[in-house]
Amino acid sequence: MDDVTQPGSVAASYRRWAEVEAEGRSPLYAEWARGVADDEPLCAALAQLEPIKRQPNLLFAAARFEGVPLVPWSDARDLLARGWERIRSTMLARMTQTNEARRMATLLPAIAHLEGPIALVEVGASAGLCLYPDRWRYRFGAGRYVGDAGLPLLETDASPSTPLPTRPPVVAWRGGIDLQPLDPADPATRAWLEALVWPDASGGLDGARVDRLRTALAIARREPAHVRLGDLTVDARAIVEEAARHAPTVVVWHSAVLAYVSALERATFADLMGELPVTWVANEGASLEIGPPAPWADAGDFVLRRDAEPIAVTDPHGASITWLADLAT
Repeated sequence: MDDVTQPGSVAASYRRWAEVEAEGRSPLYAEWARGVADDEPLCAALAQLEPIKRQPNLLFAAARFEGVPLVPWSDARDLLARGWERIRSTMLARMTQTNEARRMATLLPAIAHLEGPIALVEVGASAGLCLYPDRWRYRFGAGRYVGDAGLPLLETDASPSTPLPTRPPVVAWRGGIDLQPLDPADPATRAWLEALVWPDASGGLDGARVDRLRTALAIARREPAHVRLGDLTVDARAIVEEAARHAPTVVVWHSAVLAYVSALERATFADLMGELPVTWVANEGASLEIGPPAPWADAGDFVLRRDAEPIAVTDPHGASITWLADLAT
């Protein structure tokens, strides 16, 4: 039997996730992940799923979606065991689709140099909540604001060299593709996306992220984007061609997407982005090789790239951006 199907492999991946992804960000989820790793029957059950369906994010969101509260693992484990068939069904039916609007604050500096209206495309768009950079105001630190005061606020800590636009971009057209696009007007979408919000450092629901999510959903309901079913290696060219009919400058961006496709698919997509007349902005895990290496990034970092070149390190959920020039000092 292939090693990746062994319960021990599942346990190791959950321990690594607890250490690299959750520790310091969400202690409760770190506890849950270690609890899963120490539970051989649960690891064996997860090992029966295809690898993409074994993710901690997916398991924990499905458990919460099916009624498991944010409680210590000793209590959550019993509830998870009793509801396993429902939770497993949700894991099989759904995908990890965290739609964190604050990531736009770390994507925006990558296109600060662009002028004029843009057509914006997102691959792995989920409900399309990151397709609205023009519908928010941004605070990049004390006194560093971009956007109109009447708009909802996204805040991130930006290093001194981070380039900021004078105003948010004018978006002439917005669209995206996803293997399982979500309707922002559907109550089930809201329930699923809220289940994907991690507990905060106190172990409770991160109220700021939930409020941000609800605001983003309201924006997307008022002004629906052209988000449709599609695979990034197959359908990206067609949506870029459609976008180009609406503005001379096309931006393709994405965040926390490429970890869910194979290395071959990542390479194919990167080659396609190099061929197309677009500005390509990728905000992905530091371990993913989609361009020149970024040895200065830590394992839990995201690396922001423009046209494959690394330009900054970002927090996975949009809390900070450190421009490359500031990393070198």
